[in-house]
Amino acid sequence: MSVVWLGSHVVPAAAQSRCSDFTSNLPASCIGKFARYYLPYAVQALAAYRPISELNDTIGKVDADGYGADVNYTIQSTIQGPDPGMKTNARESFKNWRYQFGSDSYLDCIDQTDSNCQAAYHARWVGFGAGPAFQVWARTRSGHAERVPCTEVSIAIRGTTGSQWDWYSNFDRFGSPADDYYHQLRRNVDGIIKKIQSLDCYKRAASKPQIVSTGHSLGAGLAQLLALANKTGGPRITKVFAFDPSPVTGASLVEKQLRLANARGLTIDRIYQEGEVLSYPRQLAQQYPPSSSPCNPFVRTIKVDVARGSALQLHGMSLITTNLVDFSYDDNRPVSYRTPSSPADCGGMRYRAPSSDPDAPVVASGAGRQTLLAYARHNRRNESRLVRSLPPGPTGGALVGGRNVVSYDGRVAPVRLQIAAFTPVQRAE
Repeated sequence: MSVVWLGSHVVPAAAQSRCSDFTSNLPASCIGKFARYYLPYAVQALAAYRPISELNDTIGKVDADGYGADVNYTIQSTIQGPDPGMKTNARESFKNWRYQFGSDSYLDCIDQTDSNCQAAYHARWVGFGAGPAFQVWARTRSGHAERVPCTEVSIAIRGTTGSQWDWYSNFDRFGSPADDYYHQLRRNVDGIIKKIQSLDCYKRAASKPQIVSTGHSLGAGLAQLLALANKTGGPRITKVFAFDPSPVTGASLVEKQLRLANARGLTIDRIYQEGEVLSYPRQLAQQYPPSSSPCNPFVRTIKVDVARGSALQLHGMSLITTNLVDFSYDDNRPVSYRTPSSPADCGGMRYRAPSSDPDAPVVASGAGRQTLLAYARHNRRNESRLVRSLPPGPTGGALVGGRNVVSYDGRVAPVRLQIAAFTPVQRAE
């Protein structure tokens, strides 16, 4: 079992070398190295508790401050804390994500042409009064610019809110005959993946975006089911970010052959606050896959020990998200970004961790410089995209157009620059 302790903001020099090995025990002092990596998925797991109707109203909208309306709504409605910079930092880490679609009602069949889903729906035993709430988010390299490809798509699933339907689903491991959330998602996972494939940003990507799932509590159990249940002929879920996860994964609903095929190369990170209420049931009654699984799937356990309180208080998703925001910044400057490594002896891991922070603020390379946010218009495709920062001239004059500029997505293209704004920023070390 891989266990990682996240607990302190300070990284002593003696511990820094050990922070690079994310597949073994990690000192508590290493939290600052990995918090920014987990933060966007924690925000999504927390946002899954918000009404779908309110997020649907933000689709395609950009607020006056230049951030997507979906990003602003999500951060303003979920991130709490006395520090006014907390929301600002969380928004900056989440700015390149865009809400796509979701549901918070009963699911018959998302894809009405899916014969397997239709057969499972008509064979259900007992009706159910509600459905699993989920949201689909896509990460782009150009924020909320239109007609751009995405690099990753995430399915975020809501946890328990206290309704009787939530609790029926929580006890699915005991053989509930009801058409609960696990049954509904089991028959609809392929329909969700198919709808993701139809997204404009997905179809525009030169390299097809990887798909991940995330959730909190009951939502984390459902997120693991998604990864174990989708058919293997098309794109599959590469990684699960399970926060304070339920020990119930619904694995028994998936045929063994399909379950094992999906487990091959899958990564599951189970992140939880030490002492939270479900940490004890997981030790006694964890459904497949076990926490000791070294490969196929590779299960990593991350214990966060940054708070004190009752078992129920420590289970709150807002607690772990707020702490990840706090540990991601030092005096409002982002700490160094580090991605987890995969076990060397597993082979064939499906998940591709980003080589650099895909949500990093665009900053000037020299101390004391300002950041120029500009839009580059490609001469051939007439397509706008955000480009890397360039320092303004000594008098702040416009840059000469027509030169080669490295765009934010890493490609080099001849562009004409249109100045959007000069924004003073701190240098990121």
